[in-house]
Amino acid sequence: MKRPIRLAALAATAVLATGAGAIGAHAAGAKVAVKLTEFRLVPSAKRAAPGRVTFVARNAGKIPHELVVLRTARLAGKLPTSGVTAVETGKVGKIAVLQPGSAKTLTLTLKKGHYALICNLPGHYKAGQFADFIVG
Repeated sequence: MKRPIRLAALAATAVLATGAGAIGAHAAGAKVAVKLTEFRLVPSAKRAAPGRVTFVARNAGKIPHELVVLRTARLAGKLPTSGVTAVETGKVGKIAVLQPGSAKTLTLTLKKGHYALICNLPGHYKAGQFADFIVG
């Protein structure tokens, strides 16, 4: 009798680990690491489910950077610009200047849609420091 109970417990654990565990992780929100360097911005994931998303931005470069999150229908590389920066229409959050070697987090509640992750310090966006991010 003990053997079937153990097998049932193992099966339930496997279901929780693959099914409910994933649901639990989704309910708690996604965590996306964002590496910033000259002049790249690389998120660890390009997609997340709607809801809480925590961006952990780390400046692995030699000069200051920032992370701006914009909700936009435009591709990240096609945002309108004004002078040496991108226009921040649709901004939903920002991590201000990150010094080299530092990291900060930004937790947002994101709706389904397209987002642009950019560094918008003067000249950085135009140098290619952006990435597309999809929620949905």
